[in-house]
Amino acid sequence: MRVGVVGLGRMGLPMALRMAAAGHEVMGFDTSAEASQRAAAAGLATVADLGGLSGCAVVCSSLPGSGDVERVYCSTGGLLEVLAPPAVAADLSTVSVKTSRRVAAEARRRSIGFLDAPVSGTSIHAEAGTLTVMVGGPAQALETARGVLETFSSRVDRVGDNGSGLLLKLISNRLLTTYLGAIAEAVVALERTGLDVAQGIELLRAGAAGRQLDYKAEPMAARDFAPMFTVDLMRKDLRLAAEALGEARLADAARAILEETAAAGRGSQDLGALITAVEQYMEGP
Repeated sequence: MRVGVVGLGRMGLPMALRMAAAGHEVMGFDTSAEASQRAAAAGLATVADLGGLSGCAVVCSSLPGSGDVERVYCSTGGLLEVLAPPAVAADLSTVSVKTSRRVAAEARRRSIGFLDAPVSGTSIHAEAGTLTVMVGGPAQALETARGVLETFSSRVDRVGDNGSGLLLKLISNRLLTTYLGAIAEAVVALERTGLDVAQGIELLRAGAAGRQLDYKAEPMAARDFAPMFTVDLMRKDLRLAAEALGEARLADAARAILEETAAAGRGSQDLGALITAVEQYMEGP
C-alpha cells in the first residue's frame, strides 16, 4: 500500500520506518529540512510538498499542535485537497478535540476518511512497534488504515466517533501526570526519611504502584531529565484535557506542578523533571 507520513520527528520517523519495514511504500514529508534529511539518511523516501502524497491510500500525520493539524489538512494545497476518495487520513497527534472534529467534518464533505488516532507511548515504543492507538472515527476508515497502524502498535482500538480517540488520550495523559506527581513525592520522601532510595524503589515496584515506576523512578532519583516526552508537550495536553473534559482536582494539581516546572526553565526536559517542583514544595517555607 502507498502510505504518506506527515511529520518526521521523534515519533513520526520511527513509525514511518516501521511502516516501510512492513512492506508499505512510504513517502514522508516534513517542513523541517533537517528532519527530512534524517529521514532520507535512514532510507525513507521523502517528498518536497504535500502534493507528493496525492496517490496515497492512507496518510498518517504526527504533528506538534492543533494549528499545525488545521494547516496541514485544511489550508490551500493541504491534505484534504491533495487526497482523493476513498483515501483515509489518520492523525496520530494529540490536539484539540474541537479542531480535530472540524477537520473530520471537512474530510466527510470531501468523502475522505478521517480518524483521530492519538498514540500512547514514547519514541522507544514507536521504534519497538508497541504503541497503543486510540481511534475515533468511521469504522470503515479504520479497517482501511488498520494494517498501517498495526505496523507500529501492539493494540489499535476504535473507541467511538470522531473526537473519541482524543478524549481517551487526554484522559490517559491526565492520569499519567497525576501518577507521575505521586511517584515524585515518593522518591523525595524516600530521600528525606533517610531510607535507601534504590531499595525503596524496588520494594515499591514489587507492590501495587504499577509500571510507571519502571519508566520514571530511577531517572527521577538520578535527576536525569533527558527528554522522552517533555514538560511542555504535557502542559499542552493537560490544557487540551481541561478544555475538552472540564476541571479535575488532582489533574489541576498535577498541571500546576508542570507549570511550576516550566517556569523554572525546564519545559524542554522530560516529564520526570516535575520532581524539582515537588522537591521545592516539600522543602516548605
